[in-house]
Amino acid sequence: MNGSIGLIIAAMFLDPASSVVDPGHGSPRIVHDAMRQDADPWPGRPNPPLYRGDPRGYTVGLSVDFGTERFLMAGGAVIMDIATIDTAMVADLRGLEASVRINGVPVSTPREIEGDPASGRQRVTLRLPEGEVTAAISTRATWPAIAFNVAVDEQAASQVTWPREWPESVRPFLSATDLIQSDDEIFKAFIERTTEGRLRRTPIYIAAKELVRSTILEFRNVEGSSLRREGEGRIVGFQLQGAAAATSAIQVTPADMVCTCVAVLRAAGIPARPVIGIHSGDGRSGDSKRPKGRRTFCCWAEFHLPGAGWVPFDPFEMRGQGLRQANISRPWRWFGSIDTMNRRVGIAYDFAPFNQGRVLGYPAGWVYRLESSDPIIGFGLPITTIQMIGRGPVRP
Repeated sequence: MNGSIGLIIAAMFLDPASSVVDPGHGSPRIVHDAMRQDADPWPGRPNPPLYRGDPRGYTVGLSVDFGTERFLMAGGAVIMDIATIDTAMVADLRGLEASVRINGVPVSTPREIEGDPASGRQRVTLRLPEGEVTAAISTRATWPAIAFNVAVDEQAASQVTWPREWPESVRPFLSATDLIQSDDEIFKAFIERTTEGRLRRTPIYIAAKELVRSTILEFRNVEGSSLRREGEGRIVGFQLQGAAAATSAIQVTPADMVCTCVAVLRAAGIPARPVIGIHSGDGRSGDSKRPKGRRTFCCWAEFHLPGAGWVPFDPFEMRGQGLRQANISRPWRWFGSIDTMNRRVGIAYDFAPFNQGRVLGYPAGWVYRLESSDPIIGFGLPITTIQMIGRGPVRP
C-alpha cells in the first residue's frame, strides 16, 4: 500500500529533484542525487533555501452529515476546494473516492473534479439528488496524499530580496477575503508601527518573521481549540471571528490567529494563506500542543518566499516559545523548519470557499450550494468528520 500511494502521485507529476533534505534538527544538510537514490519525484518541490523530506503517505478526506427532520432539496451540492500541491503536501484527486447516502442508503449522483492539479488546488463537487428527503443525508470524499517535513536554510533565506512583481500563480493570495480583511486600515497602521517604515528595506523572510512575531504577541487570551463541537463531541466546524474582529476581541481561537497573521502579511505585500488540515495525532511526545494519539482538524499558515516556495508556520504552536526575546537571525520553532509537518496534511486553503456557496453553521473547508430558490426545511447544523489513514513512510 505504501508503494502504491507514492506511485499513483509520482506517475502523475514526475519531476526529478536535484537534492533532498536530510531529516533531523537544525540547519538542513543537502544531499545530492549521487549520494542518495530516494530523490524527491513529486510536484511542488521547493527550491533552496527551502527543502523538504521524510515523505509519509495518507488517505485523507471529509464526511459531511446533514441530520434533518425534513430537507427539501432542489439541485443542491457540497463543494470542496481541495489543496493538491504544496511545499509540505501533494494530493492526487485521480484517486478520489466519493459517495452520497440518503438515510444510510448509497445513491447514484454526479461528482465533478474541476481545475488543473498543477495549479495547487482543484474543486470537487458532490451533487445531491433532488426531491424531499427525511432523516439524514451523508456525503464523503477521500483521496491519497503525501506529507513532508520542511526545513529552511535561515542564513540563505535571510538574503532573499523582494521581487519586482509576484508570479501570477501567487497573486490571489495578496487579496482580501471574507475572513481575512487585509485591506482594513488597522493592518496598514500595524505594519507601519511594527516596521517603522523599513518594510521594503528588510529582507522578505526577516520581515515576515517580525510581522508574525509582533502579531502573535498582540494576543493575550487564546483558546486551546478552534473547533465548535455539538453533542458527543462531534465537529461542526471552526469558530472564527475573522482577522479584523479578532484584533479587538477579548478572546480568540488559534484559527483567528492564523487569519490575522495572514491578513498582516497580505497587507504588507507578502502572499500568504491559511491552510486547513488534519493532524494525525502521532509524532514525538511533547512536540506539539495538538492532542496526542488523536486525529483532529488543525490550521496553520504559509507565506511565499520568492524563487523558493511556500513557507509554513503555526502561530498557535509558536506561542510560549519565548518569541519576545527570540533572535530574529536564529531559527524559531514552528516557523519555516518544522520537522513534524509530515504528521499533518493540508486539505484546503480556505475555511470556506464563500464564492462557491454558503456556510451552514461554522466553516469546515466546504460549502453548500442550493441551485434553486426553494426553501430548506428542518435543517440542522451539519457535522463534519475528518478522514485520515496513515500509510507510513513513502519512497519513490
